[in-house]
Amino acid sequence: MSYNPKKPKTPKTPTVIKPTDPEPKPEPVVNEPEPTIEEPEPVIVDPVIEEPEPEIIEEETTIVEKKNVVVCLDNGHGSDTPGKCSPWSACKVPPEIPFREYEYCRDIVRRLAPILEKEGFTVYIVTPEEKDISLTERGARINKVVAESATKGMRVLSISVHNNAAGMGREWKEAYGWSIWTTRGQNNSDILAQCLYDAADEVLPPLGQKSRHDRSDGDDDYEADFAMCRIPKCPAVLTENMFQDCIKEVQFLLTEEGRNAIVEIHRRGIIKFVEKMKW
Repeated sequence: MSYNPKKPKTPKTPTVIKPTDPEPKPEPVVNEPEPTIEEPEPVIVDPVIEEPEPEIIEEETTIVEKKNVVVCLDNGHGSDTPGKCSPWSACKVPPEIPFREYEYCRDIVRRLAPILEKEGFTVYIVTPEEKDISLTERGARINKVVAESATKGMRVLSISVHNNAAGMGREWKEAYGWSIWTTRGQNNSDILAQCLYDAADEVLPPLGQKSRHDRSDGDDDYEADFAMCRIPKCPAVLTENMFQDCIKEVQFLLTEEGRNAIVEIHRRGIIKFVEKMKW
């Protein structure tokens, strides 16, 4: 009996089961603060607004024809002349309306002078001083202008600007009205006076004001031998620009309307005279 030995069985390799590695747990997310970045402060720039270029309006240049006439303007009285003021300013008689003739007349001349220059006149202010100047000196100054103007072929007229009064400043009076004085007799001064009267009759009535007249010799002006009408060697008048002792007239004179009215009377009257004389 044959003997077949059995082949030894190859031992099976044991299956080694490796433990399964656990999946790694995700690391916790840590919210770290974001780093602070210091940014520069923004520069605020005003927006550029394109403004339209301003429109240049060219003023019309009016060429004034220079007239061959010198106007002498004389201020009535001076700061040191006694009286010549309202009853309030003189004696504190109510109502309280301060008024000084020297001051008012200088203001009228200051306003009138540049207006006449714009009309083409040459203007000479006879009494630029505040204090009183003698009538002889005033007349001499005017006659010097007359003589110098004659050498240049220029004409001259003179107006002395005043305020009227019915009393001595101790009380308010009832007299009223705008008027003019010339010398006695008829000459070119009367023509100048009438031109001013005509201007006054245009300016004053619409403002509720009046002028006063002396028609005894056929014209409107009053006549006397006042130095400022008699001494100048040219047409010369003295205007009495309403009463400084009449309440209603002083109240009117002190307004801008009143001042402008007095200036306008003189402006119109002078122009009327120059045109009438064909100067």
